Amino acid sequence: MIKIPSFYFVGLAFLNLIMDSLHSKFSFFDVIFIILAGLPLLVDKKWLYQIFGALVSMSSLYIVFAVFISNIKDIQQNQIQPLWTYGMGYVISLVTLFFGLIMTRIISINLKKSVV
Repeated sequence: MIKIPSFYFVGLAFLNLIMDSLHSKFSFFDVIFIILAGLPLLVDKKWLYQIFGALVSMSSLYIVFAVFISNIKDIQQNQIQPLWTYGMGYVISLVTLFFGLIMTRIISINLKKSVV
């Protein structure tokens, strides 16, 4: 179960690479980001999953906080944005937080099949 979040992060890295390539902003940093996202899968050590999950969890909490503050700021300045503008940030950051907590084993999901 701990490898599923790793595939999610590699998928996000590839999506970032594709979007940057489409918008002609490709940089070497994108390749480094893919390597870093795939590092837990390549090394396959428990401590690396936990470190990577903790870093991702902290950064996704920061993103949730930043999106919330940006939403409040726009409301105070009477510049209301469509719901999808902030909703997309909330959804992606909360899913990332969930997968990061799975990698740190704070959240554990038991997938054992029950025998009837």
